[in-house]
Amino acid sequence: MSSIEAARWLLKPTVAKPFARKMGMAAQVVERTYRLVAERVPVSFDPRDAAALRAVEAAHTLKTGALGRAEWIKPMERRFPGQRTAHLMLTVTGIEQANIALKGLFIAGRRILVRRDIDEPKRCARCQAYGGHFARDCKAPHDVCANCAAGHPTSQCQVAADPYKYRCANCEEDGHAAWDRACPALRTRVSAQVNRKADSGFRFFVTNAPDTWVSDEEELARAPPPPTVWSQVRHRFDKADRDHRPTQARLDEFLDAPRQPANPDLRQ
Repeated sequence: MSSIEAARWLLKPTVAKPFARKMGMAAQVVERTYRLVAERVPVSFDPRDAAALRAVEAAHTLKTGALGRAEWIKPMERRFPGQRTAHLMLTVTGIEQANIALKGLFIAGRRILVRRDIDEPKRCARCQAYGGHFARDCKAPHDVCANCAAGHPTSQCQVAADPYKYRCANCEEDGHAAWDRACPALRTRVSAQVNRKADSGFRFFVTNAPDTWVSDEEELARAPPPPTVWSQVRHRFDKADRDHRPTQARLDEFLDAPRQPANPDLRQ
């Protein structure tokens, strides 16, 4: 059962059901899911609409039901006024389906960049430390505020509305809170955690398919250079030049026409 072929065979309904019955009443055979981040999706898209998800699947030859779940990463009530796009978390069933989605999706009429989700270390909501435990298991002697690093619960913080008074309890620097994703301490831990993975540095989930072996650096090197200002406006100048270019008939007409003085008063 250690090969991909065996896993696919086990996922067949005619095999999975009898296999699960033999394993016990509570056993289930399910395919692994993968979390992806779709960046800058128009907020007009409704991730709770099953029909909308099926339409995205059909447009990219994904299996029906491959997009098992979709939800906005940031709560809708925390959006700023006039916000037009937001990041969407996608849960995709099957590694092949996930790699197809990683090539990019059209959502709400827009081409969307899709990347693998990065597992961030868990932060305790009581002591704010990245110690691999949660608040219910925290053994710290007292609470630590996530906003100002003082010794009180975050819910009792008096400077929550003033970011200039924030202080991080992890890196002990002023100017940001412990929950800030730009925190140097968090970024260091995320980088170390990602580098420990065998497939780190790859855009796709690595399979037997050679096109999934391309690293992020190789793909960046293959990408075309970013457009220059001239390349984006040159076609307008070329069109204007063509529209105003004199034809041979216009030149003949101009050369054969009698010359007229610019000022009528100078005629003799």
